[in-house]
Amino acid sequence: MECDTCREWMSLWLDNRLTQGEIRQVESHTATCPACRALLDAIHRVDRLLAAAPMMSPAPGFTARFQARLSSRRRRYRTWAGLVTLALATLALSLATMILLAIPGLTLWENLSTSGMLAQSIGLLLDLAQACVALLKLAWLIVGALARGLRHPIFIAYIVATAILTVVWAQVVTRRVLAHRPAIT
Repeated sequence: MECDTCREWMSLWLDNRLTQGEIRQVESHTATCPACRALLDAIHRVDRLLAAAPMMSPAPGFTARFQARLSSRRRRYRTWAGLVTLALATLALSLATMILLAIPGLTLWENLSTSGMLAQSIGLLLDLAQACVALLKLAWLIVGALARGLRHPIFIAYIVATAILTVVWAQVVTRRVLAHRPAIT
């Protein structure tokens, strides 16, 4: 048996998780290895000291303080989860708003409907290629609209209104959390 394996098995032995055969292997190894024998003796001494030590009861109010701290952590988690959800919803709403602002300026939709290209099926490959080009143009127009939208007064007003609502919401949540905080003794 190698020393590393023996050292791993020593703590398993104290936890009664070794078979009799494995215990005999540990004993035979420690009989020939002074380093492992010293470690096993030290582990047995510590185990006996811990077993002989009296059980300590927790300090008065420990349970109430622990539960209050746990409740506080849960409230903080819910608050942060709400803020992250609000931020993601705001981002999604911002993107949707900018896309809606960009769509009236797109001539792509007019070209597709007035040219009759959708009604005619000249060839599947040609249609697929044109659709890919149209999607790339649409993506490019959306990216451009997003870049222009950052300077658009409606977008700026939307961001300011969202920021104000976020601050108000955070204040309401903070006051609610502080109002329901249990007294810690």
